[in-house]
Amino acid sequence: MKHFLKIKRKKSPEPPHQPTFPGDPFSLDPGPPEDGRGGTDPFRNGMDVGQEPTASGPPMSGLLIGGSGHRNVVDASDTGWRGIDAAEASRAAKRARKGASLGDVNEATEKFGPLKVVLGAIPPLFANREGSVAAGNKIKNVLFRVATLEEHFSLPPADVADQRRRDELIRNSRGIEGQLCSLCKKPEWQQLTDHAQDEEEAFRLLEDLQVAVVDYQMARQTMIYNQELKSIATAEAAVLNHFRSARQAEYRHGDRNGCLRGTRGAILDEIELWSYDFYKPSVYWLNGLAGTGKSTIAQTISERTFADGRLGASFFCSRDFEDRSNLKSIFPTLAVQLARNYPKFRSIFVPLIQADPEIVHESLYGQMNKLVVQPLVESSVSTVIVIDALDECKDEEPASAILSVLGQFVAQIPKVKFFVTGRPEPRIREGFRLPLLAEATDVFVLHEVESSRVNSDIRLFFGHKFSEIRSRRRGMDGWPTAEQQGLLCERTGGLFVHAIATVRFIDQKNVNPKEQLVRLLRSPDSKFEGKIKFKVNTTLDSLYITILQEAFGDDDPEGDPRVRSVLAAVILAMNPLSPATIATLLSIDTEDVFPLLSSLHSLLVLREDVDHPVRPFHKSFPDFIVDPTRCINQRFHISPPAHHAEFLLGCLETMNRRLEKNMCKLPDGVTNSEVADLRERTEQYIDEGLQYACQSWHKHLIHTTPVHSPEIVPVLRRFLEEKFPFWLEVLSVLGTAREAVDALTAAEQWLDTSPTPTPGLVKDYFRFVITFFEVISTSAPHIYHTAIPLSPRGTTVRELYERYASPLARVVHGLPSSWEQIVATFNTYNGDTLAAWSPCNRFIAISGHSEIGIVDAVTLKKLNTLECGESETWRLSFSPDSRLLTQFSDCALTSWDLQTGGLVGTILLVDQFSPRSSSSTYSVDGKIIAVASKSHDDTTFTIATYDLLPKARLYSYTPPKGHLIPPIWTDGERIRFVTMVPGSISVYEVGFISINTLAEVETLPLPDRIPPSKNLLFLPTLSRLAFTLKGNALIWDARNSKPLLDFVGRDSFREMSFSPDGRFFACTTDRELHLWKESPVGYTPHQNVVLTGLGESARPLFSPNGESIIMLNGFSVNLWPTSDPFTPPSSIPDGHGDRDDFLLEFSADETLAAVVPPAGGRIEIIDLETGDPRLVIDVDMSVYCMGLTGSMIVVADYDGVAAWDIPARDSAPNARATKRDLFHEMTFDHWPWTPSLVKSTRSISPNLNYVAVTLEDRGSPGQMNIYNTWTGECLASVPTEPKSKPHFTPDGSEVWSVPLSGPVTRWTIPVESGSSLLKLERLPPIACPLGVTRPSESFYGYKVQLDGWVLSSTQKRLLWLPHHWRSLHWSEFWRGRFFGYLHGEPPEVVILEFLE
Repeated sequence: MKHFLKIKRKKSPEPPHQPTFPGDPFSLDPGPPEDGRGGTDPFRNGMDVGQEPTASGPPMSGLLIGGSGHRNVVDASDTGWRGIDAAEASRAAKRARKGASLGDVNEATEKFGPLKVVLGAIPPLFANREGSVAAGNKIKNVLFRVATLEEHFSLPPADVADQRRRDELIRNSRGIEGQLCSLCKKPEWQQLTDHAQDEEEAFRLLEDLQVAVVDYQMARQTMIYNQELKSIATAEAAVLNHFRSARQAEYRHGDRNGCLRGTRGAILDEIELWSYDFYKPSVYWLNGLAGTGKSTIAQTISERTFADGRLGASFFCSRDFEDRSNLKSIFPTLAVQLARNYPKFRSIFVPLIQADPEIVHESLYGQMNKLVVQPLVESSVSTVIVIDALDECKDEEPASAILSVLGQFVAQIPKVKFFVTGRPEPRIREGFRLPLLAEATDVFVLHEVESSRVNSDIRLFFGHKFSEIRSRRRGMDGWPTAEQQGLLCERTGGLFVHAIATVRFIDQKNVNPKEQLVRLLRSPDSKFEGKIKFKVNTTLDSLYITILQEAFGDDDPEGDPRVRSVLAAVILAMNPLSPATIATLLSIDTEDVFPLLSSLHSLLVLREDVDHPVRPFHKSFPDFIVDPTRCINQRFHISPPAHHAEFLLGCLETMNRRLEKNMCKLPDGVTNSEVADLRERTEQYIDEGLQYACQSWHKHLIHTTPVHSPEIVPVLRRFLEEKFPFWLEVLSVLGTAREAVDALTAAEQWLDTSPTPTPGLVKDYFRFVITFFEVISTSAPHIYHTAIPLSPRGTTVRELYERYASPLARVVHGLPSSWEQIVATFNTYNGDTLAAWSPCNRFIAISGHSEIGIVDAVTLKKLNTLECGESETWRLSFSPDSRLLTQFSDCALTSWDLQTGGLVGTILLVDQFSPRSSSSTYSVDGKIIAVASKSHDDTTFTIATYDLLPKARLYSYTPPKGHLIPPIWTDGERIRFVTMVPGSISVYEVGFISINTLAEVETLPLPDRIPPSKNLLFLPTLSRLAFTLKGNALIWDARNSKPLLDFVGRDSFREMSFSPDGRFFACTTDRELHLWKESPVGYTPHQNVVLTGLGESARPLFSPNGESIIMLNGFSVNLWPTSDPFTPPSSIPDGHGDRDDFLLEFSADETLAAVVPPAGGRIEIIDLETGDPRLVIDVDMSVYCMGLTGSMIVVADYDGVAAWDIPARDSAPNARATKRDLFHEMTFDHWPWTPSLVKSTRSISPNLNYVAVTLEDRGSPGQMNIYNTWTGECLASVPTEPKSKPHFTPDGSEVWSVPLSGPVTRWTIPVESGSSLLKLERLPPIACPLGVTRPSESFYGYKVQLDGWVLSSTQKRLLWLPHHWRSLHWSEFWRGRFFGYLHGEPPEVVILEFLE
């Protein structure tokens, strides 16, 4: 019997030399006895259990098992769940011994000492080398576990059950010991004769002993684990239970089974020895093709390491479950398990997540560092972590993101072993090839094990399973025959999945196993499976065909479509569904579904519960049944497009039938996170079928074809026109609002190719979702409180769903009539912002103060944050694969790995060049970056290359004569750049590593009108040169020597940009962005977007596909599509653009409001009930302040006042007036101040009789004058603090002088007595009330937060303002329930009334 396996691994460093101890049982040379009992105690090899190792050994205490110069260090003492290191565990064990009776210690030694001696004498029984190695590994494992038992047995039994388990183990051990002794005591001649049988018997006895010990340890450790769970404080348990982690990802959950006893023994022992040996690499990759048994081995390793107390956590990935296929779930789930298992880890972990609950949303790098590595390091826990089926996680990166993170941290936690399984997919292979991980990993290729070894295990598996069947069934003696069993083994082709499916097919309820076996062996065989060729009779294909035929019998024209529909639902569903849900989505009875699935019990994981998810028992079955070249019986072949269409219709019909407003009965004015029982409400009101339909319908849509359009379009249109906001509501409470973006994108693309398109409908919905994405994703109620009420007039979504709106605030004035050109806005709160697109179009990097935000390129929602310190960012650049991001600062180049969020490295800049990089480019593999920079005095340019992994500069080079024109770019393995001299440009190329390869590629002529300048930009793909000078923009086709654009504007251009494909060209002024589109006659105007407050360095940035553009606009980043032509709705007045340059005043009775927009030039009187203009006044004066009653408006400018009558609502709606229509005009008299030196502010009393003016001469203490509105006479004068503003109270009885800070000075205004002067009486000062100098808050307690939420005085969320609806706090005005602010580009005044 051979038990030898081949392992592939990188050569690990040799451990310190240890002497070979005589009698070491693992050296396969027993040697002379040394313990006086005829044998050698393998645990006395120069060191006691728990003794500290020598200085040359590893930094751990433990058990030394070794020989022949090899030393394995085993942490034998850390067997509990206490999270202590080996030395501490050893000391604890010694203390425990002191507390135990001498008889207990002697009893343990007496019971297990002789057994160790016998084990030491076993190796000579194995005559062949392979058997010796396998036996040696087995004995090492058994001896380790026996040593652990001695620790356990030195303590009193925990309870009666523990004593009973001990007694049973001792009886079994003694019986095995006796049988082993009998084998060892045979005469030498008999051992030679019986060596084959003795080897087989000895190995069986070793396995029996191993199983007995593991069973005892498993029972004992389960007891300890349960006690540990009960000991966790209630508060800590609550924190752990509510922390977001994947469900049923641990090895103890689900329907997983471990290896059958006697199978996979050699590989299991090999892995266990690796887990004990801290000289071995910290990571073990079990690499195997589908069906080779990786998960079964992972389950067994988890069970065995749990049994001896070393398993810290496990995560079994599965593509069938969303949370178990999400990379972001792995580290939080592992951390929660570690916290439950190790008190020291828990004491660090729980306060960490209490202080920062959002840590679960950090990058993978941040998650592992903060949730796993730091607590492990601080607690010194020694443990094993298992991650199974890593290839089943959704990971679009070229190298596994999880492995990238693991490689960065594995060296910091040498006491932790990681056991990982996965198919050898490219990203998994590349992950293990990463430099930091390659040297720390052992690799075992499971599918390269010799077939004889695998077949031996499969034969044992069949023998065991058939024995079980015989014990449960009558009349099965002698079944199956040896010939039948041999044929079955041949057919498996070395795939355990084939063997398992065979047994599941044979051993079904209500069928005769003998007949099932005969049917199976009579079935035809296929010659190949997919792309991997096998021998005849060894593929899964024939087995699957046979099972399907036996399940459904002969052809059934009526029943077969239903069979395929149900089977397709299991195979094509995006995650496993229950029979009840499948029945719902397919509109058939559950009673019909369950029998169909039950007949395929051997191919499915199916329980009796109709509400439990059903899934294929192995991934190979779906691969088979959707492939027409393999599933040759068309009765059972699943055609994905047709069945995706069927399932799509089921999803749409379910949503059309079930969706309604406020599905979960949520209260008004809350976010989802503020609903404590949201999960319970979701489970109660949104069942599995509806959840699946809402989240997955579009995933089926993209797999359909136009042939299905006639069926799909009417149902899809009904869903969009009747159920759209209710669908968003479900996604919101489920936390999957991003699915709405993907779904609408898929729907728009699909409908564009449909014979019956729906123009504009989906695009309108897409704009709705993007505009209000933040509120949709965080608050389902505010879909109706905010999103629908703030939707523009005339949009489809408002027209169809306004009746469902339940606003807590009313838009009185300023609601847009259409969607704005800007789709999304990201507020940075940092005036000096830079950005960069990732080449994959998925991300945008945006710099801020001491950090860089990574945002979604569609929604601009922040996904991750990179800490970058206080250095100033001058440029951001992504690598070609979008994996690395490099920051160019004033002193260094810093790179991050975006898969993990981890820092790759920093390269200090030593050259005397400015970091204001004109351009940068990466090598094709992303390992080297080239940077083009200009000198501090702008006289010379340089190109420098840097290797990002060694973090070193390769060379620095000053280009040849001429002016360097950005950008530099990569062409194959070389860098290309352009220089210019008057009349021509030259293209050069140079290598990334050496400057010696410099060569001139070509020279192209230029017209004389284009001089060397910093305002030049080159488009490498089409050899086009853009040039701007003041208001002129020119594009020159250098290849064909002709102009493509020659534009003359009124404002000077600042920055310009080409789209990568040259379709678009953009230039910015200080207030606009001009966008041209390529046409047969050159570049023609395409868009003109107004953007106020553009900084000098604001630059338009196109997405890599040219379909979107972002603009860094002061404190925000704006995004919009390039596809649709767009011009401003009206001309842009000169001098517009200051977002704080507008005035708003309300009448005392709150019936009217007067608005002066930022551009000035007119005053609008708004009826607050209807929202319509009552009067529009065209003025040619500077408006400083206004006073308003229900019938009159008074306006104050620098010199005086003017007044107009306001017509009644019904008499003159939308009336217009000019200064010719004045009711009154007056100039202030007795001006005591020189106008050129005076800074003044004004306020008009509510009754319009007084104008208060504060006067100040360059910051010196000033005065406040009170003037008569109608005569201009100065009625009173009082001193004021510098920079104070006048303010009349709402009832007009007091006038205040309000400083920037500090108390308010007050005076009473007496009742008029006919005197021309007012005698103001000074009152005690008071603190400034809300709404006077803090316009973000009102007298009624309303408050606008920086995140856009408007709160009531009771903290109820009344409204969420989209990013581009927000204004700076000094541009907001409150009056009672009314709130006014600026919105849009160019900015317009919006007035809201809050209804609560």
